[in-house]
Formats: sequence, C-alpha cells, structure tokens
Amino acid sequence: MGAVPSYRRLPARTSVLRRTLRRIEALVRLSRPVNLMLIAGTSLSAQLLLWLRGKDFIPDWERWFYMLLSTILIAAGGYWINDLYDQPIDRINRPSRAMWVARAGQRLLITAVLGAWLLATLLAILLPLKILFLHMAAIFTLAWYARFGKRTGLLGNAVIAILTGAVPWEVLLLAERTAYGVVWMVPLAIGFNFVRELVKDAEDLPGDQAYGVRSLPSHIPKSSWHRLLYFLWVGLIFLTFAPAVLHYVLWKSLPLPYLSAALVVTILPLLWGLQEWGNYRLMSQSIKMAMAGGLVAVWML
Repeated sequence: MGAVPSYRRLPARTSVLRRTLRRIEALVRLSRPVNLMLIAGTSLSAQLLLWLRGKDFIPDWERWFYMLLSTILIAAGGYWINDLYDQPIDRINRPSRAMWVARAGQRLLITAVLGAWLLATLLAILLPLKILFLHMAAIFTLAWYARFGKRTGLLGNAVIAILTGAVPWEVLLLAERTAYGVVWMVPLAIGFNFVRELVKDAEDLPGDQAYGVRSLPSHIPKSSWHRLLYFLWVGLIFLTFAPAVLHYVLWKSLPLPYLSAALVVTILPLLWGLQEWGNYRLMSQSIKMAMAGGLVAVWML
C-alpha cells in the first residue's frame, strides 16, 4: 500500500492546532486579563505620579518594567493555581470557569504556574533585595491561599487585599520616593479589595458550603451579614473622601479636582452597587469600576 495522501492528515494536524489554541485561550482567560491590566495601570500610575511630583527624580524604567512583569506573572500564576484547586467548587459557582480549567488541563496549568513563578523570580533577582523578598513572599502566600487560605475566611481575604496594596507600595520601595497620591493608593487598594473579596465570598456561597469553605457570609446570620456589608460599603465611600480630608488637615486646602473626579468615577459606581443590593456579581463589578476610577482620581491629589 502506498503512503497516506497528505490531505488525509490535515484534519489531524488541524485538530492538534485547534486544541493548542484552545488551551492557550484557556490560560489567557483564566489569567484574568482585566485584573492584570488593573495591576499594570496601578503600577504605571504610581510610577508616573512619582516622576511628575518629584523634583529631579528620573525613574529607572528598565527596573520598573522588570518589577511590573514579575508582578503580573506572579498574579497570573496565583489565578491559575487557585482555579486549579477551586475546579470542583467552580462547577457550582462558575461553570464556565471550570470548563476553561478542564480545557487547559491540570498538567498545563501546573506547568504554567511553575513557569510563571520561576520567570518572575528570575526577573526579581535583577531588582533590589527588598523587592525580591516581597515577590518571593507573594508567591508563597498565593500558593498557601490556593491550598489552605481560602478556607480561613477573613484571614485569607485580608491577605489577598494586602497583596493588592503591595502593587503601589513596591513602586515606592523601588523609587525610594513618596508622593501623596501614591501613598494613598496603598490603603485604598487594600480597603476596596478587602470588601470585594467579601462580596465574592457571598457570590460563591453555594459552592463554598458544598465543599466546606467557611467564609464569613456562611458564619453569621444573613441579616447580620447584610448589615456588616452595608457598613463596609459605606466605609468605602468615607475612605474615598479620606485623602481630601487629610489634605485639608495638613495643608488647609481642599483638593477640589480630586473630590470632583472621585465623586464621578468612584462614588457613583459604589452608589450603583447599593442600588443593586444583593446582586453580588454586579456589586463586585461596581467595586472594580470604582477601583479603576480611583486610579484616575488620585492624579488630582
């Protein structure tokens, strides 16, 4: 018998290519591109603000880029490993995400996590020791959170919130400079992300209860949970005004441009979330919009 004609092998080759592309697409989707862009925007905003507000300060853009790339790789690896451990829960809470995890496959996800974190560590070696230690701590923390921390409730939420606050903080550490707006990025990021983690816990309650994840919404009565969340939500509004209040205390002047911008791009999304109380997916999105708007508002400080 002669050789199999080449046109008969094309479907198999196409199938391999299609599977590869689907796996790549799964990795991209599971890496939370919007969240990664928010991380990049936060870091870039902090770096630019330090540059524009500082006297005779010339940023080291090369080292900043290495630091940002390392941070993004660490975050992407954290999302991948968390989705890998959460696949059974996500079959209940987020079936589409569980589908993408299955499409990527356990072996590819583990390889991607190890590869991302190894490359992130190699990049961090090129940075000051304090940044290297911070990034190594972030890797170990995300690995702990994926395996154990998610089941600790408030502790896990607080840890993740602190890690998000580390994004602008590491820019300050690298530059060894401060700026009023950049300093405020740290508590704002921690506060907003902490509340968002709680909202996501409420959104994920059905699957979490089925698999023994003891989040705060499952610990307390529903009425108490709603009162607490409402208190924290209003607290975010007060936190948004805090930079302006402290600015007045320190310099006896109100940053009216900041107040005007924050009212539109941060407060309004939060009020929108209040109007849709109980719709946790929408509330989570409104917080993310408020966080993105906050990056715009701090430019006015």
